[in-house]
Amino acid sequence: MCGIAGFSGSDPEARRTVAAMIAALAHRGPDGSGIFVDRGIALGHCRLAIIDPHGGAQPRIDPDSGDALIFNGEIYGYRALQDELRAAGIPLRDNSDTEVLFQLIRRWGVAGAIARLDGMFAFAFRDGASGTLYLARDRFGEKPLYYGLSDGELVFGSEVTALRCHPAFRAVAPDRSAAYGFLVFEYVLGTASGWEGIAKLEPGSILTFREGRIAIERYWRPRLDPASAGVVDAQTAADRLDELLRDSVRRRLIADVPVGVFLSGGVDSSLVAAIAMQASPETTAFTVRIAGSGFDETPHAAAVARHLGVRHEIVELGERDLLDACDAIAARLGEPLADSSLLPTYLVCRAARERMTVALGGDGADELFAGYPNFPVQRFAPAMRRIPTRLGHLIETIAAALPGDGGYMNWPFLLRQLSHGFGAAPDRQSFLWMAPFAPHDLPDLWRTSVLAGGGLDAAFAPIDRFAAEAGDLSPLERLMHLFLVTYLPDDILAKTDRASMFNSLEVRTPFLDRRFAEYACSLPMSLKLRGRTRKYILKQIARRYLPPAIVERKKHGFAIPIGGLIRTLFRERCHDVLLSRANPVADWFERGAIERFLDEHQSGRCDHGKKLWALFMLFTVAASRPAHAPIAPTKIPAFA
Repeated sequence: MCGIAGFSGSDPEARRTVAAMIAALAHRGPDGSGIFVDRGIALGHCRLAIIDPHGGAQPRIDPDSGDALIFNGEIYGYRALQDELRAAGIPLRDNSDTEVLFQLIRRWGVAGAIARLDGMFAFAFRDGASGTLYLARDRFGEKPLYYGLSDGELVFGSEVTALRCHPAFRAVAPDRSAAYGFLVFEYVLGTASGWEGIAKLEPGSILTFREGRIAIERYWRPRLDPASAGVVDAQTAADRLDELLRDSVRRRLIADVPVGVFLSGGVDSSLVAAIAMQASPETTAFTVRIAGSGFDETPHAAAVARHLGVRHEIVELGERDLLDACDAIAARLGEPLADSSLLPTYLVCRAARERMTVALGGDGADELFAGYPNFPVQRFAPAMRRIPTRLGHLIETIAAALPGDGGYMNWPFLLRQLSHGFGAAPDRQSFLWMAPFAPHDLPDLWRTSVLAGGGLDAAFAPIDRFAAEAGDLSPLERLMHLFLVTYLPDDILAKTDRASMFNSLEVRTPFLDRRFAEYACSLPMSLKLRGRTRKYILKQIARRYLPPAIVERKKHGFAIPIGGLIRTLFRERCHDVLLSRANPVADWFERGAIERFLDEHQSGRCDHGKKLWALFMLFTVAASRPAHAPIAPTKIPAFA
């Protein structure tokens, strides 16, 4: 796992510039770094050594051809690919997956190499013969990659913070349209980054840069095609999924550093832990307890660990840790993300890093197997489409004033969120149910002179486009498709990447194994959502490893009571940030509206926790400054 950055063009300060870009990514790769500057290209890499710590150095260069590679991620099953390359007479310089990827690209081309891969990756490859530069990102978007064009030259990096160290983007401004969408979704959707001129490369895409021009090709997208599997019964499907998942876990346990498993006590992480324990009995399961959070799952995790007989570590965290997490994330985030579970995810990664370098997690299962409450509720979307939006506004107002118990997913909170979707198109409703702001909140929040046109329709344009592409699917299948191509990469995987990489920890996701995920996509919805039972087929597999009480336990997100924290622990930080007139985005919003949200929330009259946290993260990221400190020269190998 690593950080990558680079740019095209001739620059006398190229080495210093790329060093600064890599320094901004040092948390992603504290074990070493390298720079390559040559013929109109500058490439930088910082490394978290996982495979072949004594080999695998980057940038990977062929001095004769000028081919060059920088790579962030892991290639699973790379040992079989090593054998294939050696059988073809291709010598390998070391035993790393970096060398495997480099030689695969040189032999098969970028698209041909990717077709042979299962992994999480983002890489840049310079073809020495043509000078063409390729950027590529993995299928689901586990690893991030950002880019921008300036005067016909390409600049790119693993995080926005790296690009902002390049002279062309040091003065870049926050993107108003992206900010509007962020306040609708809690994350930055699609190709936007939150900054003008900086874009995200979408998952499953290859960018080709040649002679100052960009072309982007989507080489893969999740394809829900139940007809492709034919008629399949639950037993057959469970057997095949079980086999594929076991293989996926085994391959993700391969590393030359300590590997562990995150264990929340839910069915997804518990199933991964059970299979990992069978494959590697020395595996450690890891859980954190955040004191006073009100959402403690450690008793369930401990029960799973006892059942499996796995070594289990529980780490206690307190208020000081939550403050530290808030400050660390605010300092590094680069792109706004208001999913408050980023805080506990950061803390579990921080604690895990003291004991391991790689951890297995359960991301992806909910999206592949209809695990969210949105899926059964989606059946009622056509009826809710006919409810007037003004009635939704009234219900939200009443629900916001109702006393809640402060617990996870309390019913006034659920009623308020559900009301956001009344009157909306069915394909939009599920996203509005999760939105911090209802559509009718936004006009009063934004200054009318700031946001010219677009509004909600512009924010939903990527959702509408993806829904149109999946127009032949049933409404539930279409919702699953939308979650796989938007919510999964832009929220869930972005959260996991930042939380883990800010702590120099690699997190691997067995459920996103290519073969497992493609088979899951081929299964009918009836094997995923049966009546009110979500993740039906996955639970059939889980029963082979886990007690019924764990399998049937109600889903519980990795959450913290953000509303309560804004009233107490985070109160001073939120007020200072949101009421600062010096903030770059302060003039976009009606100050009176923000003051009202703060006052109503602090008094307890309304719960505006989601709204205020989204605004806090937007303001915090907008006020962040690019770093300029170069990497220590002694750590930089000099490539000609």
